[in-house]
Amino acid sequence: MDDQEKEEFQPQEAKSIYKSKNPLKFWWFVIKRSLDFKTRSPRKEYWMFYIGNIIVFIALLILLTLILYVSNIADYKELVMVYSVFVIVWRIALLLPGFSLVTRRFHDTNKNAWLTVLFFACNLFFGYLSSVLENARSHNYNIIILVLIVIICIAIDLWLFIVLGFFKGASGPNKYGANPLD
Repeated sequence: MDDQEKEEFQPQEAKSIYKSKNPLKFWWFVIKRSLDFKTRSPRKEYWMFYIGNIIVFIALLILLTLILYVSNIADYKELVMVYSVFVIVWRIALLLPGFSLVTRRFHDTNKNAWLTVLFFACNLFFGYLSSVLENARSHNYNIIILVLIVIICIAIDLWLFIVLGFFKGASGPNKYGANPLD
């Protein structure tokens, strides 16, 4: 892929968006780039997306709470079910944008995108582990093995979090395209 083809993957608004300090603009920018797995994203896009994500999530949670209040749903089990479904739908809806953003961040640091799979595998394991631990007393699980796996996943997640959130991207162009901040 030559430099001109790599440049086509960069949206025109990218040049101006990186000057913004509005996390909601970044949030929407990342949502629109959900299918972009070939270019790069700087640290600012990564952090601002997650800040924007928290803002949008809280706003939608407040809206959902108001709707439930007006609907007079007061039963605890119903509330837990509605909130659980909301969180599941939210996480599924943001899976692809998050996956592509993490891939672009790895590209920006000149690392292989297969690390994205490792990042999400550890996070999925934590979700699985929470359900296992809920049933640990009723089943005969080897807790020591689970604890070792948890420690390994925490170490991997911590390392990947540091790479994604704190490592500066490669200066100048790399094999994944031009530096988005240039």
